Amino acid sequence: MHDVTLYFDAISPYSWLALMEAEAFAQEHRVRWRVRPVVYSKLLDANGLVGPAESPAKRRYTYEDVFRCATLRGLRLTGPPSHPFRSLEALRAVWLYRDDPSALRLARTLVDGAWGRGLDLADLAVVAELVREAGLDASDLAQRLAAPETKAGLAASTQEALYARAFGVPTFVHQGELFWGHDRLPFLAAHLAGTLPPIPAGVERMLDRPRAIDRRRSP
Repeated sequence: MHDVTLYFDAISPYSWLALMEAEAFAQEHRVRWRVRPVVYSKLLDANGLVGPAESPAKRRYTYEDVFRCATLRGLRLTGPPSHPFRSLEALRAVWLYRDDPSALRLARTLVDGAWGRGLDLADLAVVAELVREAGLDASDLAQRLAAPETKAGLAASTQEALYARAFGVPTFVHQGELFWGHDRLPFLAAHLAGTLPPIPAGVERMLDRPRAIDRRRSP
C-alpha cells in the first residue's frame, strides 16, 4: 500500500477533478490517501503567483478547460455561485476529519457540492449539510470550525504543503516526489509502479544556471 498525500483547496476546480478520480485511482494503484486541505491563496502568496481567476484571460480558459476535462470524464460542471469564494469553512471541516477513513469522501462531497452541484461553500449551513451527506457528525460544527486549534491546524497543513514545495492545487506527494495537477495522476501512477524515468543530474544542474533576464513588473 502506498501512502500518498493529496493537498487540495475546494476553491480549485482542478481539485474537484482530482478528488472525483481519487477513489478509483486508489483502488487501481493500491493508494491510501492522506487528505490535507490547504489555503490555495497562501501557496500563491508564498510563491509570488496569482490565481487563474485573477487573470481575465486565464479565468475564461480555466472554465473552458475544466468543462472539457469534466465532460470527458462523465462529470457535469455547474460551478459555484461565485468564484473565487471563501472556502475556509469547508477546508476546516475536512481538517477536522483529516485522519478519519471518511476524509476523502468528505472532501469529495464538499468540492463536488461547489463544482458539480453549484452550492455555496461560503454558507456554513451548506457545509454542515454536506458534512451530514458524507455520513459525519455536523453537530456544533460552527463552534468546532471556529476553534483556535482548527484554524491553527489548517494553517499548519498549508505550511506543510509549502515545505513539500507545493505551489498549486491539487498536489500529490509520495516519498518526497511532487506531482502538481489532476492531469499528473498518470505520472504518479508511473512513479508508484517504478516506471517513471528518474530526473537526470543534467536537469538538476539547470537550476544552477543564471537568469539572464527578469520580467519588468509594474509598480
